Amino acid sequence: MTLIVYINTAGNQDGRDTDLFQIDAAGFLVDMGCVLVDHCSHAVNAASRPALQRAIRRIKPGDTLVVAHLGYLGSSISDAVSTLATLAAKGAHAISLDVGKADLCASGEGSPIRMLQLAAELERDAKRARALDAAAIAKKDGAHQGRPASLSDSQRQQALSALAAGSTVTAIARVLSTSRQTIIRLRDAATRDSAAMQSPPMEH
Repeated sequence: MTLIVYINTAGNQDGRDTDLFQIDAAGFLVDMGCVLVDHCSHAVNAASRPALQRAIRRIKPGDTLVVAHLGYLGSSISDAVSTLATLAAKGAHAISLDVGKADLCASGEGSPIRMLQLAAELERDAKRARALDAAAIAKKDGAHQGRPASLSDSQRQQALSALAAGSTVTAIARVLSTSRQTIIRLRDAATRDSAAMQSPPMEH
């Protein structure tokens, strides 16, 4: 069975050698022909890490992927879980030295993947709760909710004047560096406002 080493230096020139030293010290015999290295930011997701994707494609049943840090497998816990699930589906093994030498793809009771899945769920729940709390505080303080306006008041007036002069939605959007949908929404809102102002008052 083949041992494949994956490293993401994240721009650290010494990262590759440091990881190889740690992996060798941990007792793994490394074939340099089976070492794949990325130089991506840790914020880049697993699917966009070319060397990691090559490693995954290369792995066969029974092979083992060794990394020095769990973060090499993804930009978040859920992303790393997805990578491990892919490896497990291929019948491979995965070891991350920062969490020991246990097979992270092992199944059964208390499997590492399941533990990481629970951690990912906790991470998502906490993030959702923080967003809701922030929105509640902002609403209480009277802050504007929703997306900020993409056009200033003067730009909206400019767009309406151009529409009245016969310019196309596409041309106006291009001049104001915005989307056609924004101009269409502005046009439709102005049309509704105009219609409402022109409607005769209701008789009592």
